[in-house]
Order: sequence, then C-alpha cells, then structure tokens
Amino acid sequence: MKVTRILTRSSLVLALAALAACQTPPVQQQAAVQTPDPTTTVPEAAQAPEPENVAPAATQGAPVAVLLADTVQHEGWRAVQVGAGSTLYLDPRPLVIRDDLTGVQAGANQQGQGLLALMINDSARQRLQEATTINPNRRLALVVGSTLMAAPTYTEPVTNGQLIFPVGTEDNAMAAARAIAGVDQTGAPMPPSGAPAGGQPMPRP
Repeated sequence: MKVTRILTRSSLVLALAALAACQTPPVQQQAAVQTPDPTTTVPEAAQAPEPENVAPAATQGAPVAVLLADTVQHEGWRAVQVGAGSTLYLDPRPLVIRDDLTGVQAGANQQGQGLLALMINDSARQRLQEATTINPNRRLALVVGSTLMAAPTYTEPVTNGQLIFPVGTEDNAMAAARAIAGVDQTGAPMPPSGAPAGGQPMPRP
C-alpha cells in the first residue's frame, strides 16, 4: 500500500473553497501543537470531489479517533492541555474509529498548510451528523495514535463523508497518513507506532 500526496495542491482548491465559506473569520490553525483557534471551522469538504488513488486504512496502522471536544468542561469529559494555560475537554466516546475509515489522504493547500483527509463510512457519517446536530458549535478532535492532531470548531451539522483536518505542515499530514495506513516512507508495511510527529501527546488515563 502506498501513501502519497493524493490530495494535490490543485485538487485542494475546491476543498478549501468549501472550508473558507464556513470560516468566520477565516483564521487558520497553523500547527497541530498550538491551541486550536475557536474561530476555525470543522474541516468538512462537502463540495469537494473525491480524489483518485485513495489509500485504504490498513489493519496494522495506528489507532484513530474523532471525538467531540469543547473549551468548557462537561460531565465525564477528559481534560487535555493544549498550550500554556489552555485546556481542551474531550468526550471519551469516539464518534469515528479506524474501523470506520474507508481511506486516508494527505497534502497541503496553496499556503503550505498540511491537511489530512479521512474518508468515513455511512454509519460513521450518520453518527457525526446526529452528534453535531445535538451538540452545536463545539469541536471535532482528531487523535492519531496517542497524539491530538487538531480540534477545529464546527458551526453547522457535519453531514459529509470526507473530513479534512489542518495539521500544521505537509510533513505532519504525510506522517499521520502513513501511520494510519501502517506503512513507512517506502510504502512497506510497518508495526503500529505510538504517534505521528507534529501533534499534542494525549495524557494517560
């Protein structure tokens, strides 16, 4: 299995156009290790065409979870330090896990910001739509391995089967995609690793 730049800069233009329309104001999340900006919208490319050469998620890859998150505490949610004096709270019940993935993509936009795209099945899409409808104006946190990669906000229910997360750099995106697919830089299978570079380590329970 090969993981390449399957989201090319040209094909990302349409995806980012859909994102930019939802950002108020258009603040970009510059690095996965930084505190997620409250004005960054959820990375959903509702109008983006599905790119070719989608790499399926391999069984030997790193664990993946997409969870509800917020900047205020809710009963039973876990606190995660995301910066100096900043805390994010995560619902421990994942909405998406690696079994829900049908593909993974990595690339960058024209500004060089790394983007990681997850393709999910219909069951996961329905769970996301229900959860984001019931819990408006919160965040979707992406955890790969034991690393919090991104946690952008959403202002509308998430209804699309393709989620695109800003993860700092293109190298971060490629490393995360390879970790999820369970391959090294040459495309050879590798054992699961703890976490890709470029994110915020998750605390132990």
